[in-house]
Amino acid sequence: MYDRNHHEKRGQVKELFKLVVELFISIVKGKHVVINEGGIRCLCVVSDCRCIRSEDEIRLHLYSKGFRPNYWIWTSHGESSFAAPPIVNVGVHESHALGSSSSTRHVQIEMMDNMIVDALGVNAGVDAEYDEVEDDVDVDEPPNEEAQKFYNILKETNKLLFPGSPHSKLSICARLIAQKSQFHVPEQALDLTTKMMLDSTPIPDGLPKNFYEVKQLVSKLGLGVKRIDCCVKGCMLFYDNEFGVKDGHLVECKFCQESRYKGSKHSRSSKGKPVLRKAMFNLPIIPRLQKMYASMQTAEKMTWHSQNYERRNNSGELRHSNDGRAWKHFDRKHPNFSLEPRNVRLGLCSDGFTPHIQGSGTPYSCWPIIVTPYNLSPDMCMSKPYMFLAAVIPGSSNPKLGTDIYLQSLIDDLKRLWNGVHTYDISRKQNCYEGSFDVDH
Repeated sequence: MYDRNHHEKRGQVKELFKLVVELFISIVKGKHVVINEGGIRCLCVVSDCRCIRSEDEIRLHLYSKGFRPNYWIWTSHGESSFAAPPIVNVGVHESHALGSSSSTRHVQIEMMDNMIVDALGVNAGVDAEYDEVEDDVDVDEPPNEEAQKFYNILKETNKLLFPGSPHSKLSICARLIAQKSQFHVPEQALDLTTKMMLDSTPIPDGLPKNFYEVKQLVSKLGLGVKRIDCCVKGCMLFYDNEFGVKDGHLVECKFCQESRYKGSKHSRSSKGKPVLRKAMFNLPIIPRLQKMYASMQTAEKMTWHSQNYERRNNSGELRHSNDGRAWKHFDRKHPNFSLEPRNVRLGLCSDGFTPHIQGSGTPYSCWPIIVTPYNLSPDMCMSKPYMFLAAVIPGSSNPKLGTDIYLQSLIDDLKRLWNGVHTYDISRKQNCYEGSFDVDH
């Protein structure tokens, strides 16, 4: 909440800071103290909670001056004084204030921490605050079994490492995963890192013992990846689904008869399994969309496209995809779909890139498939956290007319969405179907 301006773009407020401001306003404006006073106490550096202002004035002051320092417990805005501070890296925020450029690499991890806390509604390690929020919230229906399982995992893994710690076991594991991905750290090195953390802390119970435990814990969140075998010429996928495709057992392509595996006698793995000639990676989008509806921060944002629609529609300006003719044509063609603002609208794009520029003597390129939800506002739907990598088409050359072959797993996910996927919308406190989809290429 203190990381306000871009260092390289002086004076420009970060989109993440704007989201924090909107989240703050949306939480406190329903508190009894704010309703009784007839406005929100401005918590900018200058006002220091002494002046009562409107929402627009609050935004202007916070954008230009920033939050009051060390205001982790909103005592002037209806929050209990015994509430614990949010799970954030205080050291990172302090380094932002000092202008450290290295702190920017933790922003996405902090966003994940905040989303986890938001999905629970409270800090999972503070029972008193959890009970208080449970009393304030009127839940029409309990979450379904899958959503409840997800919340239980978050509550268990998001406990503080020790009283007063700004970190949880889940946040530490997420940082280790990010470190491995960003800097290509070997697993053996991360095993030594976890051992060093265990040896250097007097309370080692909450820390992971090795990198295998890190992967096991993060995998429980349900954001997995699948490897799908491909024909070496890109004719088909060796893949099974519930829509009539049963090609997972084949050992050669049914179109070009190329072998699925390498044919030499030495082409077997250390476990004696045959070695694939070509494979692709698929990252299912349904679990990620479900998690967006499981968070109070993002569930409300998923209906942005329907808010104040008439006002934006009459402005004559193209600011979002829902201002375009294609969106309106789809609404006319599927009126039942358009009546439910929580139905998901997705944009899809792809482009080739060379992952190994210096390490390969021969040209090689692959194609990521990016999906983004157009339900969100323009400043969110095209930002990194909401651009979902759905698949990676392997190289080494342009797939050309065979791109649709590699999209088969993604299309299956879209069919499942169209038929309806059960989830828990925490913004409306009821079971719902995030349901249908509209894809804009």
